Amino acid sequence: MAANFGATLLSEVKEEGLDELLHDLRNICPAGSEDSISEDRLGVKELDGLLDVFTPGPTVQQRLHQSSTIQREGDILQSDPDDNEGAEDQPYLVRVTRPDPVIEISSTSSGAGKSQLLYYLTAIAVLPSTYDGIDIGGKGTTVVFIDTDGRLDADRLKTVTQSILQQRFKEQPEDIQLPSQVDLDSILIASLQHVHIFRPQSSSSLLATLHTLDTYLLDTTRHHSSTRPLHTIIIDSASSFIWQDRLRDEVSRIEEIGRPPAEVEFEREQKQSFYLSDLYAELIKELKRLQRIFSCSVIYTTMLWSGKGNSSQHPQSYHPSGPFDLYNPPVVSNKTPAFRSSLPPPWGSFPLLRLVVQRDPVRPFAPGVTVREAEGDAGKRQEIVAQGKFSGWVNGWGREEWSRRMEDAVEKLNGGMFAFYSSRDGVYISP
Repeated sequence: MAANFGATLLSEVKEEGLDELLHDLRNICPAGSEDSISEDRLGVKELDGLLDVFTPGPTVQQRLHQSSTIQREGDILQSDPDDNEGAEDQPYLVRVTRPDPVIEISSTSSGAGKSQLLYYLTAIAVLPSTYDGIDIGGKGTTVVFIDTDGRLDADRLKTVTQSILQQRFKEQPEDIQLPSQVDLDSILIASLQHVHIFRPQSSSSLLATLHTLDTYLLDTTRHHSSTRPLHTIIIDSASSFIWQDRLRDEVSRIEEIGRPPAEVEFEREQKQSFYLSDLYAELIKELKRLQRIFSCSVIYTTMLWSGKGNSSQHPQSYHPSGPFDLYNPPVVSNKTPAFRSSLPPPWGSFPLLRLVVQRDPVRPFAPGVTVREAEGDAGKRQEIVAQGKFSGWVNGWGREEWSRRMEDAVEKLNGGMFAFYSSRDGVYISP
C-alpha cells in the first residue's frame, strides 16, 4: 500500500533542468521596474539601438493575477481566464521575453578594430554603474572572455577600462570631489577581476570549455564573481580553428572511402569520427544552453575572406572624398555592404545582429600629384592616422528578409553605421 502510494506521488513529480528553472523564474519575475519595457543590454547607445532593431525589447502583454494558472506558449506567459475570477485586487504583470543577444563582429582584414571594440564592451560590462554618487555607466557584471587567438592584451584592457573611468570623471561638475588615483586603481582591480579568461587551443578544446563553463561559474569557491550575473560570453575569434578543422574533416572523409556506409554512420552516431558540421553544431548548441542558464549575451568575432562579400557596396564607395568628419559622420544610403558568413552552418543563422568593422582608410593621392604637394599633405594624413578612426556597420547579408520596420529603423540609425576611435589612451565611441 505504502509502496503504491509512493509510486503514485513520484509519478506526479516533474523533472526540470536548472536552465529551465532559471528561464521560468526570469520570465515570471522580470527584473527592474514594472513600467520599464526596454533594456540597455550593452551599455553602448549606438549598439543598443541596433540591437533594439533586430531584437526588440520586451513589451507588456497583459496584466493577470497571482491566483492565475500560468502556462507557457512559446515565449509568452499566459493564464486561464477562468481562473481570474475574484482576484481583481492582485495584479500580476506578464511580459513577452526577447531572445538574448548574439552579435557577430567581422572584418575583412586584421587590425580592423574588432578586439578594441571587445575591450570596450568588456570594460563597460565589468565597471560599476556608480561610484560614490558619480555615474560611471557600467553594468557591474561578469564577462567570460574566450581568447582562441591567444592575443588578449591584459594591459590594453586595463588602459581601455581606465580611460572610460577618467572620461566619466571629467564629465562631472567642478564642485564634485573626484576619486584619487588610489581609488581609481581600486575600482580597476575590483572590476577587472570579474573578467574570466580561457584560452582553448582547438575547436574540441573550445567545446570542452563550453561544456564545463557553467560548472565553473556556479562554483563559488573558484572565483569572486558569485554575486554578479554573467553579462557576456566573448569568443575572439570563432574562426581561429576553421582551417585546421577543415583539414581534419577532409582527412576523415578520405579515410571513409571504401568502408561500409552502416559502419561509417555508426561511428558518426557514437561520435567516434570527426565531422566538421557536427562539431560546429555542437558549439552552437552549447552556447544556447549557456544562454538559457545565465541569460547572457554572446559576442564573437570572425574574419571575412575575399570573395565572400559584395565589394560594390563597401563603405568607401559612399565617401569618395576621403574619411568623414570626426564628430559628424554622414548619413549613408539605404544599401548596406553585405558579407556572407565565413563559418559553416549553423553559425550563419546564429547571430541576431551582424556587424562589420574596418579601419578608415586614408584617401589615396590624386593622379599626377607632385612631390611638393604630397609633402604638404603629409601632416594632415598623419593626423588622420593618429586619430585611430574605425567604422562599423550592419552587415547587409540577408537584407531581403528584413521587414519594412527594420529597414526604416536601420535607416534612421545613420544607415546602420557608427564610428569608434582607438588611440594609445583608450577607446572612444562617437555619439
